[in-house]
Formats: sequence, C-alpha cells, structure tokens
Amino acid sequence: MNGRRERGASRGDRGAAPGDGETPTPAARPGLAEVTARGTTRPAALYRQVVEALRRDMLEGVYPVGTHLPTEEELSARFSVSRNTVREALKELRNHGLVVSRRGSGTTVARLDTPATYVHDTGLLGDLYQYSRTRWAYTVEVKAIDEALAATLETTPGESWLRIAGFRYAENEATPTFWTQAWLHRDYSGITRLLARGIPIYQLIEDMYGDTFSRVDQLIRGRPAPEHVLGPLGLPPGSTVIEIARTYRIASGRIVEASSNLYPVTQFSLNIRLRRSVGA
Repeated sequence: MNGRRERGASRGDRGAAPGDGETPTPAARPGLAEVTARGTTRPAALYRQVVEALRRDMLEGVYPVGTHLPTEEELSARFSVSRNTVREALKELRNHGLVVSRRGSGTTVARLDTPATYVHDTGLLGDLYQYSRTRWAYTVEVKAIDEALAATLETTPGESWLRIAGFRYAENEATPTFWTQAWLHRDYSGITRLLARGIPIYQLIEDMYGDTFSRVDQLIRGRPAPEHVLGPLGLPPGSTVIEIARTYRIASGRIVEASSNLYPVTQFSLNIRLRRSVGA
C-alpha cells in the first residue's frame, strides 16, 4: 500500500472573505510552501495544492463564474510548479465541474465550489462534504457480503469487505442525527485509522492511495426504519426513514465503496440547484 499523502490545507481553511469594495488578487493568496506549512508534516501532491488554492480564489471572487483562469504558463510561474502539474490541477477542477476548457479560448470558471456544509446540491462529487460537520460513533468489522450486496457492488458473493457503521451526531448534540454504514473494499483498509478526522471516505482514499473517483451513483428513497435505529433516533415502531444510498467508482470503473444513510423524515431536506452550463 502506498503511504498517505496528506493534504496541505483543509477545505475549512479558505481564508476570510473579501470586504466590501475590495478586489481580491492572487498575490494576496498564500504560496504552496505556506499552505503546506499550515498543514501536516507530509505535504499533499503539488497539483492538489494548486487545486485547493484555485478553489479558494474562485470562492473568494478572485476568479468569478464566467471569467478565465490565468494561462498554464502564468499558473506555473505563480505556483513555481511545472506545467504538467498545472495541467493535472486543471484536470481535477474540470472533473469536479468547476471549470471548462476549450481549445483556443482557455479555461473558464463554470461554477463555484460549495463551503463545507450539509448539502445534497447538484450532481458533483465535490459537493459531498456533509460529513465534515458530524461526529461518527462507528464500529469497523470484516464481513462476507451476500448476494444482494454483491450485485450492488458488482462483485462476487462471499467476498470479504470492511463494514463501517454507526450513528452520526451534529456538533455538540447528544442525540444522533442519522445512521450510516459504508462497505469498503479491503484494498483500502488503511484509511480506517483516519476516519476520526471527519474527512469523507472517498477523499481519504484519493489522498492515501491516489485513486481518483470519477462517478457516484445516488439513490434517495423512503423505506421502513430498521429496528436498531428506532430508539437512538427517537422514532416509534413502524416509522419511515429517508435512505440515501451511494456507490462510488474509481476511474477504472470499479466500485470500491457503497454507503447508506438513514434519516428521520423530519431531519431531512433536499435542495437541488439547476445551473445553465457555460455557453448554453
């Protein structure tokens, strides 16, 4: 297994928003060395640091929606990295739907990243940050998967996968908000020691193993509440819960994670924001 490459700056560390009348400039943003120094002793891959810096700039209005990012050459000079590193960073931004690139017209900001909040907003992997504001009281075990789960995971019944399950709590709350479980391929078992950090599992896998997630399929439905969640969630027998079930695919197309969250109906809301694509 590869050693973990920890991120240089967290998504919560986005800096102060510009004040009225101020025009933020890239020069005011910290360089990669400063970002790394504020993080851990093992810096993230350079292209990921570039991604985080550009995300911050877009969120803070340095590059508003519809404007162009600097050229590869200019970004290379600003961050003191190679153009290949810049290309990797721009590729990740494109994968998250934050920018679009067209030959001859450069790279345009298509949408803004969302701050770390509990949302189900749009269809982008980069919006699945809700876990960062919940505390997870979880257990980890190795279990053989049955036929139904094997069909969901597109694998063979009887395989051993990691099952991570437990209740999640809002900050400073004693009563759980929802119950969640995740099935994780054993190839990625090294991330379990980092779960307490509150970082989504898919992001831990990307950071530790370098596998990029390209697609998440999400199903939202009502279902009868399982007996084991009734008491902790304060639900009477016969209650209905909202389930959000997701499967996560890496770039090769293989499913390596599946999750299921169960919410009391009164604790769940869904926001869908539809945006016109740039140039449409």
